[in-house]
Amino acid sequence: MENITKIGENELKHEEVHVKKNNGILERFSSEKLLKSLVMVETPLSKAEEIVALVFSSIHDGIRTKEVKKIVYEELSELNEEIANKYLENTALKVRTSRDKIESFDLSKIANNLVKETGASQETAFEIATQVWKELKKLNIEYLTSPIIREIVNAKLVEHGLEDLRSKYTRLGIPVYNITTLIQNGSRDNANMIHNPETVHKYVADEALKQYALLHMLPSHLADAHMSGNIHIHDLEFFGGRPLNCMQHDIRTFIKYGLKVDGNGDHTSVAGPPNHMETLMNHSGEIMLAAQQNMSGGQGMFLWNVFVAPFARGLSYEKIKQSVQMLIYNLNMAYAARGSQVPFTSMGLEFSVPKFLRDVEAYGPKGKVVGVYGDFEEETKLIQRAFTEILLDGDAEGKPHLFPNTIYSIHKENLKSEYEEDLRRVHILSAKYGSSYFINMLPKYRGNMANYMGCRTCLQDNWTGDWDKDCFRTGNLAYVTLNFPRIGYQSRDENEVFEYLDSYMDLAIETLNIRREHGLKCFNEYNLLPFLNQEVEDELYYRIENSTLSLGFVGLNEMLLSLFGEGIENPDSNKFGIKVLEYMNKRTEELKKETGNRWTVLQTPAESTAYRFANLDKEQFDKEVITQGQDGSNYYTNSSHVPVGSNTNIIDKIKIEEQYHPLTQGGHIFHAFMGESYSDPDSLISLTHKIAKKSNIGFWAYSSALSFCIKCKTLMKGLNNKCPTCGEVDDVEWYDRITGYVQQVGRAKSASGGWNAGKRQELLDRKRFEQ
Repeated sequence: MENITKIGENELKHEEVHVKKNNGILERFSSEKLLKSLVMVETPLSKAEEIVALVFSSIHDGIRTKEVKKIVYEELSELNEEIANKYLENTALKVRTSRDKIESFDLSKIANNLVKETGASQETAFEIATQVWKELKKLNIEYLTSPIIREIVNAKLVEHGLEDLRSKYTRLGIPVYNITTLIQNGSRDNANMIHNPETVHKYVADEALKQYALLHMLPSHLADAHMSGNIHIHDLEFFGGRPLNCMQHDIRTFIKYGLKVDGNGDHTSVAGPPNHMETLMNHSGEIMLAAQQNMSGGQGMFLWNVFVAPFARGLSYEKIKQSVQMLIYNLNMAYAARGSQVPFTSMGLEFSVPKFLRDVEAYGPKGKVVGVYGDFEEETKLIQRAFTEILLDGDAEGKPHLFPNTIYSIHKENLKSEYEEDLRRVHILSAKYGSSYFINMLPKYRGNMANYMGCRTCLQDNWTGDWDKDCFRTGNLAYVTLNFPRIGYQSRDENEVFEYLDSYMDLAIETLNIRREHGLKCFNEYNLLPFLNQEVEDELYYRIENSTLSLGFVGLNEMLLSLFGEGIENPDSNKFGIKVLEYMNKRTEELKKETGNRWTVLQTPAESTAYRFANLDKEQFDKEVITQGQDGSNYYTNSSHVPVGSNTNIIDKIKIEEQYHPLTQGGHIFHAFMGESYSDPDSLISLTHKIAKKSNIGFWAYSSALSFCIKCKTLMKGLNNKCPTCGEVDDVEWYDRITGYVQQVGRAKSASGGWNAGKRQELLDRKRFEQ
């Protein structure tokens, strides 16, 4: 492929001189960029050119940005103090804001915030802001933070006797104004949360803990890398107290030993091994509620119907179904997770007892061995059937049950005619609600087990080779996402792509190592995670040593567009995308050998990151930026997916995306966004056979957009602005899959709801496959 040249020939003279930025990234010195910054603060052109020449003659390879700016400031001070101050304000003084961004200092923002948040007059606000600027100039500090500036502003307000204004401007973890806004309007950061007192409480606490992580737990260059948008550190609010992300439970543990929801039984009632199926259903929900207090992400229970099957022996089908119904309703009605959410849960169901499990000891009532799991084939099928039928019924109003994410494993034998009825029932569920997921166990990269924990994070028995230790009582410890499009904007040729990729990966790896080290302390020293570190058979319940550390990415398509003018749908561009992912996998294999830890690559479930990266890049790279969406609702394509608005047919989309699933074994998903017409289950079954037998797609879902009229309880296919039954327009809810799970989007008329502007635009851009 052709190299990409992005700077003029004059820049090539300085290609060996690099400046080390504050986030640790080395960037080639740009005389053009320096000249532009000088002219922008009204430095005479001739003097600006002299300063650029002086700087270039003075710098050395690897010089820090701070040192370059010091040279420039000193030269400008001799010329004109006002110009020097303006340069300092525009370039030298940077602010880490409460919006997780790094911005140039702007005096007017202080004044404007004082007017907005306290009601101060324009004259008073600018007088205070000017005095704050004079104080800030005296500070020998590389970065300012919003709290520092706010403290100085408050000091000046007190000096001027403006105590009433200070009380409105003071900081309580987050500004008073922001708390007021949360109480009045809520937030759109998480589509799984409604606006209520618990969400307000969560966001206030989250902001304080997020600041704690950025200012105290992470070195400044990692905090800068996150805030500037080179990487995205997920779950910063949980970095300190809930450092573990997703996990996979083993229900057999609680069948054998009973349940202590606080981890030790000191503060709650203790349950012994269950004796009845209803009790086990209750325990299944309580386990997830209890673990939710210790961790930040999704939870799964795989082989669930197989492990539960001994409890169904001798029960009527109606009794089995009633027990399962109780669990599904409990999981959807337990508003007890943080921020008044239901727990983010997944259930892995089997159509039959997998071959590798048939001779494994089975545990039944009172925790006793009752044979082997192969003895309970019929009960396994009945529980799966009951689960699927209850999901098909929906709730009392006809809406879909949104949790648990229900995941069906497809083994080669499950595609035979004897499973046709069960397979068809599940595809009727897919056609109706689009809520079921499928795991393909046929590809060569699969072993005996592969389980998913929500959006897409995945465990396989490819770590120690033991399906039990590799896939149960462990999970994804954390992941960090790389901004792929930015690598494209910064790189002039393919070699530079891998230089920047290494730099970004280094930042992510360092971050994940810090999080793992802190997680081990929370787990072993601080006793902060009592449910997860309860003792089971002479070991702790959560096998933290087997948890994955994952490198995610966003915007492969836009990176390819930036580099080659063609995206992931172009075969030549796509070859380079594969090359990039192969390189990441090579590094994770090296990391496994070096550290002994379980490193993986995953497709990031970028509910907010794709939107955040796109907007940060628009600010920094302006016209170079390539995004989906439109102004105000820009976003990048998620991970290595084909853009949602593409005209690529579903078969070609499968052929493109299947290449990335073996390279993202830490987690991946294929989305088939189905059209408004009622999907034909038989057509979906035919497609499932093709995906399973002929592709490397590992995990997929048939997703449907739905509308629901709150007034007359009518469920509709597609995103409807008006109910065809009663004509309602104000109370029509929209539902669709976000990045992994089905959730309410908001209401059609008001466009309210949990999705950010970029994610909502992606929803509208999605091309639906018609049959």
